[in-house]
Amino acid sequence: SANQKDERQTKSQEGHGRNKGGTLSKLVFEEVEPRSIARKPSGFKLKEMGENFRTKTKDEKAARSNNIQYPPSKPMHRQSSPSYLSKESAHNQNYRGFFNLGMIVLVVSNYRLLIEAVRKHGFIWNELTKLNHDYMKASLSDKLFLFPFVSGISFVQIIIFQTYVIETLLGRHIVCERLGMILHFVNTNLSLGVVCAIVWHLIDSPFVGAGLVMQATVTWLKLISYVHANQDYRLTNSHGTTLAMVKDLDDEDARVRYPENVTLGDIYYFWFAPTLTYQIAFPRVPFVRWSRVLVLTFQLFLSTTLAAFLAMQVVKPNLENLVMDLEENSGEVRTSVIGEYILKLSITVTYIWLLGFFAFFHCFMNICAETLRFGDRVFYRDWWNATEVSAYWRLWNMPVHYWLVRHVYFPSIRIGMSKGGATFMVFLFSAVMHEVLISVPCHMVKVHSFLAMMAQLPLILMTKWIDRRYRGSSVGNIIFWISFCFVGQPMAMVMYTIDYWEARTDAVGGGVAFEDGEPGGARGPLVAL
Repeated sequence: SANQKDERQTKSQEGHGRNKGGTLSKLVFEEVEPRSIARKPSGFKLKEMGENFRTKTKDEKAARSNNIQYPPSKPMHRQSSPSYLSKESAHNQNYRGFFNLGMIVLVVSNYRLLIEAVRKHGFIWNELTKLNHDYMKASLSDKLFLFPFVSGISFVQIIIFQTYVIETLLGRHIVCERLGMILHFVNTNLSLGVVCAIVWHLIDSPFVGAGLVMQATVTWLKLISYVHANQDYRLTNSHGTTLAMVKDLDDEDARVRYPENVTLGDIYYFWFAPTLTYQIAFPRVPFVRWSRVLVLTFQLFLSTTLAAFLAMQVVKPNLENLVMDLEENSGEVRTSVIGEYILKLSITVTYIWLLGFFAFFHCFMNICAETLRFGDRVFYRDWWNATEVSAYWRLWNMPVHYWLVRHVYFPSIRIGMSKGGATFMVFLFSAVMHEVLISVPCHMVKVHSFLAMMAQLPLILMTKWIDRRYRGSSVGNIIFWISFCFVGQPMAMVMYTIDYWEARTDAVGGGVAFEDGEPGGARGPLVAL
């Protein structure tokens, strides 16, 4: 009915300014509803405005003045009203025009920076042509780095199969619980430990090594969840409760019981699925939309290509200049110079980070979900509105957040830790894993990532205080963006480039390796590409 519609609109307007805990309230981008207004003279209701508005007279000239459309004495200020942009304004403020202006300024300013980078360092096409020519000239022995990479992937598959075998033995009560869990513990940790050893000793390329370590880490996290969840199903018979809580199941999934779920197809579905937390059955969509897969694939290609272009066109030349400064000054670079490089890289690194987020968490994970008919596709939430750092960590990577809550936070609570202690364990675990993902491919053990992660704890306390004290303020959101994208990311890139150069310089006996007149072995991780 019309009354119900008005009531819903009123509730919507009342809740428009509300925000979830730790995030900004909504910015209005509503379209103006068209209104059909009949054109009438402005003085057509002159009589209704009051008998005293104009005292009628028998004078003909005065009578004519009463009939004009816009008398000079018509009141322009009829009530008390605040300015349009004031907080107490009743207007539903729309900032779409400012948003359009900001986008224009953003495009123009960054196009200028890109033109400046091309003028200073040349166009990336020449660099790509040279790289392709060098790769084609390389001998087969130079390409044998692929062998340890393939060996690492193959070893991970062996670990997955062994996990299936051990879980089958446990489900059929062929081995006792204690022995089975010991076998799981050793087997699961081998998936990460052996791959890290392969990368450390056999793979020189930081990017190839990072890809293998990342894949092994994801598998390690998945297998831990697989083992813990199946142990819970086995000991507590909780699969019925799980199925009762999950909607949109296939008919055969709705009837599955432990250990019927322990199949090779099930564990590999979980390995390919865009999630880190195992459960006996997942929500499914009815069919695969291949048109959506094609659209997402195109978006994935476009975003990764643009990110690679920015990395090669802007980031790589700046890091090369940083390495040249290191070589010219015997490894000593002033803090002001480091700050200059951080500012040069900040905008571009932020774009690359956002493009990488969109490519992986939206495009790639949705492609996996669509092809596997995986139903729950909330891989991230509105982390960009975070007004406190803890909200960002909860919202930006939902698969990792779910895994940490289930397999680190609540196990810590169950053994008697306080909520603060459990939170500390979560960040300690995250800090160690961040350091492994960077230090192992770069063949150097540094603590920059570890310290950066642990530094989130005081930052969380500070932004929580700000969010409570100034509810709805953008101060916490500004601190988040500055700390993560305009300081944290470019600073980490600069620091690891310096450390990588120092490690490579020490490896060649304190000097810089040269080949065909060009500086070689002591380049940074990105420069070494």
